[in-house]
Amino acid sequence: MKKVFILFMFPLLCYGQGGYYNVNKSDISKLCDFYRGNNFASNTSADIALDRILSVTGMSKRFVLYPCSNIDNCLATSFKGIRYILYDKYFMQEIANNTSSWSKISILAHEIGHHVNGHSLDLLSIASGQIDAPSLMEKRQMEIEADEYSGFVMQKLGASLSQAKAALNEYASTADDAYSSHPAKYKRLAAVERGYNRAKGKTNLSNTSSTLTAEDYFYRAYNAPENSYQYKIDNYTTAIRLEPDNADAYGNRGVAYENLGEYNTAIADYTTAIRLDPDYAAAYFNRGNAYENLGEYNTAIADYTTAIRLDPDNADAYNNRGITKENAGLPYCSDYQRACELGKKECCEWYNDQCR
Repeated sequence: MKKVFILFMFPLLCYGQGGYYNVNKSDISKLCDFYRGNNFASNTSADIALDRILSVTGMSKRFVLYPCSNIDNCLATSFKGIRYILYDKYFMQEIANNTSSWSKISILAHEIGHHVNGHSLDLLSIASGQIDAPSLMEKRQMEIEADEYSGFVMQKLGASLSQAKAALNEYASTADDAYSSHPAKYKRLAAVERGYNRAKGKTNLSNTSSTLTAEDYFYRAYNAPENSYQYKIDNYTTAIRLEPDNADAYGNRGVAYENLGEYNTAIADYTTAIRLDPDYAAAYFNRGNAYENLGEYNTAIADYTTAIRLDPDNADAYNNRGITKENAGLPYCSDYQRACELGKKECCEWYNDQCR
């Protein structure tokens, strides 16, 4: 795969810088408030339904299922690195009453499909303008992939095709979808049927919800909004599953983990990237950043030094090594001088003020 230069998360400035999930109830309250604007009679029955879905796909529970009153929906989202499925139990009950008891299962399966396919952007961050929302075309594609997943699950659970389609037949729009975030009903019904038919010949869901390649998932993550870290992680993870020797996917996933403050997990990814590609200068650079954030200055300096050996004109590596040396109480002026010579002007000012 073509090497893609990955993002540097360390602040590149010339100065020294001296339960299963950690779920915060106030965060969930914010999410519920945001979405107010599928029923399971209780949280227990929702968990039972979730377990049924996961049992036929071979997946483990890697998200939080939580009821939110008055959101009139069931949806997948992400906040502060934690993935959620939120549901309004009265809305779900209404759907179940108007169609069949299978409908609420199909809707929950659809939302799980969003997580499985790496769609769950941090929507509160989108609403606040911190990250850009996907385009309407991208949103429609996400819905199609989640519909295929739902169809697959429904067949495995023993529903008929008509039962798998019941909720969409009742509620999906037949209007032109050119300016909509959701595809037209006929497209969504076709997606459910594709997933349903695929399930007949498979015992698990391995890569059934789309025909995307490892490279597709890689660039889906790479081109995602900068701050959509969990979305990036989900897609890089799928790329790695499909192409285990992809050093770039490990390196870029490490950056996303590092931006979430998961420095040890990031270091593990950078180390794997380096094992796969010993000349991967950016992975050494970013691993140095992670070690610096952990206060392991000597290890960070060693990584910056290797990055410089592999990429001698990398002004940022000299700059970051200088910062780390200063924090460690070691001589640092030569690094700022070299960063200045390579065009990092703020280092010229710092060098002239502190080192001459």
